[in-house]
Amino acid sequence: MKAQTRSYNLGRGVESLSKEEHGLFFDAVQRLGLSNEVKLAAVALYLDFKSRPIGEYNSDHKNLEIFLIASISLAAKAVGDLRTDHEFESKMLVGKERLADAEERIIKSFGVQDSIIRFPELLLQLTRRQIESMAETFAERELVSGSEKEELVQRSYKYLDAAIEKGLAPKMSYRGRAAGMILKAVRDLELQISEMEIARAAGFDRRTMEANRNVIDALLKDSESSEKK
Repeated sequence: MKAQTRSYNLGRGVESLSKEEHGLFFDAVQRLGLSNEVKLAAVALYLDFKSRPIGEYNSDHKNLEIFLIASISLAAKAVGDLRTDHEFESKMLVGKERLADAEERIIKSFGVQDSIIRFPELLLQLTRRQIESMAETFAERELVSGSEKEELVQRSYKYLDAAIEKGLAPKMSYRGRAAGMILKAVRDLELQISEMEIARAAGFDRRTMEANRNVIDALLKDSESSEKK
């Protein structure tokens, strides 16, 4: 089967949104200054997700806004428009944990049917963008310099490629993957960023961070041993 790149199903666009959804989407577009590509991809992601059983929200639409915002966040990362999570949280007035949960629900629905973009490719793109986003957040907080940020991103990419080669399970969230790779790179480079700061940047608690770290450490142990030799 021929590999797909960005193959978004744009058969249904903004005109398929309800009046309420359109209002929320327009507000997000204005606040975030979204490009046309991100707008189209976000609407496609949202409509695709909403059409599936896992994407149904309450009859009183309590979850409507968070899933729309999460679709925009995922679309921005998937098409290469780097926005930090902090920007989404502050401009859209949404909590990191709630945004991360909504993103995961949307991503899980892609494992059922790859109608928008192939699942492994989507996970890879999102993980790489999350690594960049977290590194940018650390730079904004002056935890790393410009050159350290670049080195952190490249080292994390290297670990990500190695982990995928070793069979990293698609079950792990893209935020979990990014946080695990960042943590290993931080240790390698001896940067002054704590595990809790990495967990916070990824939207995790300590327990989730430890579970992801253990999986990735075990997976990459052989790679590290061969590198030292």
